[in-house]
Amino acid sequence: MTATLPLQLQPSRPLPHQERIPVVDTTFGNLRLRFARDESDLEAVQALRYRVFNLELNEGLADSHHSGRDVDRFDAQCQHLMVLDRDSGEVVGTYRMQVAESAREAEGFYSDGEFDLSGFGDEVLENSIELGRACIAKEYRNRIALFLLWRGLANYVVHTRKSLLFGCSSLTSQDPAEGHAAYAQLAAGGHLHERYDLAPRPGFECAEVPHAGVTVTIPPLFGIYLRHGAKICGRPAIDREFGTIDFLTLLDAGAMDPKVFQSFAG
Repeated sequence: MTATLPLQLQPSRPLPHQERIPVVDTTFGNLRLRFARDESDLEAVQALRYRVFNLELNEGLADSHHSGRDVDRFDAQCQHLMVLDRDSGEVVGTYRMQVAESAREAEGFYSDGEFDLSGFGDEVLENSIELGRACIAKEYRNRIALFLLWRGLANYVVHTRKSLLFGCSSLTSQDPAEGHAAYAQLAAGGHLHERYDLAPRPGFECAEVPHAGVTVTIPPLFGIYLRHGAKICGRPAIDREFGTIDFLTLLDAGAMDPKVFQSFAG
């Protein structure tokens, strides 16, 4: 009789560019904040994104339904914040981020696929962190989970010494009228950038359609960016692959109230 050897689990491979992330391991109540360290962490992040984007919001990539994970080619080059439930170990919140060094070494900036980022110039891009794929599980959408994500982001700002934050802020919509109505609403609120007006790339423009009388509710995270001084840097782009209408958003963390920023940085 041949003895059966116990199955040896292979360790999950570490994610690249660990030197680009700060040492963050913070707990608050039953929640824990840290950065993804290996492929198993990244897969858990992608599974959360699938549940929120595809199943709850009815947006996201169609291919995600085959794997049960929201995966794209930018994941491997980015850093990923995770909020975990300490009791279950489940990932319940996440943020994706990268700096120009990561973008140059791999697939570039995600936002550059929708907007011509050359209009920013190196003065912005070299001092920026690109944000994206932010989400929190529905039952954890409280101030604690969001506060932890912003704490991690503030630590990343300090660690990388880059003070500008940019990315696509989204509406769950494919209706160009809603995109134009939201843009008009943002303009009326004084949220357009005075210097930067970057055009959507060909094929991503929202068609010119009447939008008088159309009302749009700005999503909560989008609204938080605006309250902290974020500005819109161009007309909306329609992302047919992901099912959203996107606004290129730029926030200068260095211009935030120092007390507010320090409350996040800890």
